[in-house]
Amino acid sequence: MNLDYEKTLEAEIDRELKTLPEISAPGTLISRVMARIELRAALPWFRRAWDTWPGPLQGVFLVAMLALFGGLCFGGWEASHTATFGLAVHKIGGWFSGFGALYSALNALAGAIFAMIKQINSAILIGFLFAAGLGYAIFLGLGTMYVRLAFAKR
Repeated sequence: MNLDYEKTLEAEIDRELKTLPEISAPGTLISRVMARIELRAALPWFRRAWDTWPGPLQGVFLVAMLALFGGLCFGGWEASHTATFGLAVHKIGGWFSGFGALYSALNALAGAIFAMIKQINSAILIGFLFAAGLGYAIFLGLGTMYVRLAFAKR
């Protein structure tokens, strides 16, 4: 039934579209498009896409970027072997030590919760999970209802 309806709807739409007249482009469209193409071609090489740059300049740019990357890698490697770098890392590590303490506390709490869950009877655990799922479904349903009620056209 649904397939027949879709085919008749498709045929109706096709018939209606074929009765529409051809739409002609504005007379100024070609001149505007050509002007935009010429404007893009007239841009200086450094304002165009990289793959349209002259070949030698692409090579120079690539070599410069590789040299910069190599210099940064070498500088980072050298800095990691100096004493001042170790001192800076130690100082920054002190700033973030609170996160380590928080992680340790949350890890211990999670371990205690898992140990407690292991001791609970499986029927009670399944009941709790069912109640949590039912609460989530109710929350989702009520939230959807309230949002639709809030945005309903009156």
